[in-house]
Amino acid sequence: MIFLGVYINVLFRDLVKDIKSTTYATHSLYMHPAKFIPQVIRYAISRYTDEGDWIFDPFAGYGSVAIEASLTGRNAILWDLNPITRILALASTYKGDLSLKDFELDWDYVKPFIPRWDHIDYWHPPEFLKTLSRVWGYWHNEVHGKVEDSKAYLIAIPLLKVTRFFSYSDEKIAKLYRSRYAEEKVKTLLHRDWRDKMVRMYWGYAGEVVEKVREYRSLQPRDIEIVIRTSRRVNNRLEVFDAIRARLDREVRLLITSPPYLQAQEYIRSFKLELVWLGYTGSDLRILAGHEIPYNNPPQTNIHSRLFHEIRKEIMKLGNGKLLQIYDAYFHSLAAFINNNHDKAEIMAIFVGPVKIRNMRIPIDEILREHLEALGFKHEETLIDRIVSRRLFKVEVNPATGLADERTPTEHLLIMRRK
Repeated sequence: MIFLGVYINVLFRDLVKDIKSTTYATHSLYMHPAKFIPQVIRYAISRYTDEGDWIFDPFAGYGSVAIEASLTGRNAILWDLNPITRILALASTYKGDLSLKDFELDWDYVKPFIPRWDHIDYWHPPEFLKTLSRVWGYWHNEVHGKVEDSKAYLIAIPLLKVTRFFSYSDEKIAKLYRSRYAEEKVKTLLHRDWRDKMVRMYWGYAGEVVEKVREYRSLQPRDIEIVIRTSRRVNNRLEVFDAIRARLDREVRLLITSPPYLQAQEYIRSFKLELVWLGYTGSDLRILAGHEIPYNNPPQTNIHSRLFHEIRKEIMKLGNGKLLQIYDAYFHSLAAFINNNHDKAEIMAIFVGPVKIRNMRIPIDEILREHLEALGFKHEETLIDRIVSRRLFKVEVNPATGLADERTPTEHLLIMRRK
């Protein structure tokens, strides 16, 4: 490590020796476009909390903080706009018995489930859609609501993987994307015994889930409290949960999070196919997408950062209203959340990367540091991690900005302590 005062260059994979892989235990049950690597979470938990403390992730994504909390004896609060967070977090922290017998499904179930989404035919040929609707009908009618949610969502994991594979989406890419490869894949499958392959793949994925849960259980997860708040369908209607407008109802020792990227990865879009098969509608997806940072309309709030305003002036000189809108929406969203909740957290650990707008690197962590200092926090340290690998969908042109896409080389863990 190279020490630069309170700025430290690290490689979290080497710094946290207890964790040998970013995919250990249940951290890799399902693909997510921007997972929080467990080494970062474990570092902050071990250094800044004690057993029994409460930790909080307001942009919880996959739910990685819940896994690490359960393995270290901390209680956890998870927030996210995306309903998939609740599903993945509950599945990933299931501590009960599990065997392949639990994954038995009826592939000819008489009550099919057809997603309420106008674009479903675009993603599945009719042959696949017919079989998938029957097996999903079984899950909705005979599994979901009849066993505890954690177990029902675990059973859904291999079914979601099969559903994604037997579609025109490119299953190797986290973002929902119809590629030439995927079109050729479907064409080839339709000329073979695709139903037999579908069932065999399901059982293969089910076996992987069972093994991952057994690995998680072997690490002896503790009995902790996990509170999850996400958008979800209740009484046949969508209830939107927007973290930037919510207020925490208890004090926590540590807030640790990796907020959405400034480039706007469109996480709702990434999970459209999964969400509609889980029961969300096309209308639900449109509403949720309208709340995503930075496409949302956040409350205007004071941003106490000299850097924010200096960079904003430079962006204004570009004469690109869309870039300015994205920049403003992003920081006003994060500032609104922080202003609502900063008095509830003793320590904040925020993991962000210095992304680019045109030729300018945006030091998000430094802007947030200045803002938090104005709210009474003291800078403890910033750990600068070199990005080794990522699952984010690489494109030539960023869909949010229309500009050439460039990967962020580092991510920074900003640690702030309330005075």
